[in-house]
Amino acid sequence: MTDTSPDRLPAATEPTPRRLRLRRALRHQGVVLGGGLIILAVLIALFAPLLAPADPIAQNLTGRLLPPVWLDGGSTEHLLGTDHLGRDYLSRLIYGTRVSLIVGLSVMALSGVIGTTLGFIAGYFGGRVDMVVMYIITTRLTMPSLLIALALIAIIGGSLTTMILVMGLLFWDRYAVVVRTATAQIVQGDFVSAARVAGASAPWIIWNEIRPNVMHHVLVIATLEMAMAVLSEASLSFLGLGVPAPTPSWGLMIAEGRTFLFAKPYLVWIPGIAIFLMVLAINMLGDGLRDISQPDGRR
Repeated sequence: MTDTSPDRLPAATEPTPRRLRLRRALRHQGVVLGGGLIILAVLIALFAPLLAPADPIAQNLTGRLLPPVWLDGGSTEHLLGTDHLGRDYLSRLIYGTRVSLIVGLSVMALSGVIGTTLGFIAGYFGGRVDMVVMYIITTRLTMPSLLIALALIAIIGGSLTTMILVMGLLFWDRYAVVVRTATAQIVQGDFVSAARVAGASAPWIIWNEIRPNVMHHVLVIATLEMAMAVLSEASLSFLGLGVPAPTPSWGLMIAEGRTFLFAKPYLVWIPGIAIFLMVLAINMLGDGLRDISQPDGRR
């Protein structure tokens, strides 16, 4: 006979915290919709040469300003029409996704490294170190980011690399403030004191004990900074200080199409909708990550 006493019964497996977060994510509309749109944008950027029906910089003056396929005079050869130089608008829109994602992700990573490093240092060591870092943060907050970026890029010259570096060096303040506050609270915990007593170094404690407890804050800030970087890139390109022509950029497409705003409004609202959807998706994902990481913090 088999022993069916309670001690011999197999214990029910409980879901791990990672599985619980995954379940919440799949049930959260913001994460599903926002994450789905971002994944779609990433796939479009990766497979742009396969998806684009034509060369995005190839000019055809005989076929300039053709309307989209749903308007009179449109054709299936150019689904979204052509611009003032006869370039296929759908191809430029597809390749413009690459620029927005490259700038958004690069600025998010660069500013994240700078901001989180300063936040960890200030929150962990405190005292004079915290005073110095807070002075740096306060000095940075007194400077308008976009105006400083405009001035620097105008002096140095517009390019993709320059734009990423300038914005990455200017958009780190949110990371620093949030990580500093969270680190200052976590460093008072018993597990940090135990690690110090055990002889662990400050870098080891920050990386292994403090970092995992603030990453959910960092992820939320990262999505906000990525959305800000996408908007800033579009603004700089619109002003002629971003990605130089003829590289496809959504902001540059709006700038080139504003001359024909009343006659050919699609030249402006098509890339405008693309920017809107990208920023909306990033913000929805960030809002969803905040809800998942702190499910009881909002109602």
